[in-house]
Amino acid sequence: MLRFPEPIKDLIDYFDRLPGIGPKTAEKLVFYLLKQPKEYLKGFSEALQILHDTIQYCSTCMNFSQTEKCEICANKERDTGTICIVAENHDLAAIEHSGEYNGVYHVLGGTLNPLEGITPELLHIPQLLSRLEKTRVNEIIFAFNSDYEGEATVLYLQKLLKDKGINITRLAQGLPMGSVVEYADEVTLAKAIKGRTEI
Repeated sequence: MLRFPEPIKDLIDYFDRLPGIGPKTAEKLVFYLLKQPKEYLKGFSEALQILHDTIQYCSTCMNFSQTEKCEICANKERDTGTICIVAENHDLAAIEHSGEYNGVYHVLGGTLNPLEGITPELLHIPQLLSRLEKTRVNEIIFAFNSDYEGEATVLYLQKLLKDKGINITRLAQGLPMGSVVEYADEVTLAKAIKGRTEI
């Protein structure tokens, strides 16, 4: 069996841990990097270091940001009375690309999945509740994937928020069951946002 030098093996292991990347793809990526000029590798390494050193959670919505407040929360033209709750940062990005939403967001950092050990304490739910105590909110939109975990999260949050006097809606079922918000096209997302329904 072929044994790679330790630095190659270590990097393959790191790539292999990334979601959606298996051992063969990890090897391919490492061998691609080995063929690149040293300046490229230096830039790649520096970009990872800068990512680690400068990116933090927005103190309001838990989105990734380089400052205490992300661009969306700092934008005075956004409707702070409407909060769209998403599971992950890439879901937020997908909704922003639709160009149909002018409210603000709250990123939970995942969805409930007790079988995988993801319980409410591991999500940004306390930050959401604290935020609702400090801010006047008229509407909360649930924008989760149409799967078991997304539905479980909707039910849990619905129970938590039912006595808050806030209008609660969810994206219209323009998103088919089993679909992933991140991969939905902009037209489908725009229709889902426009046709959201009260729950």
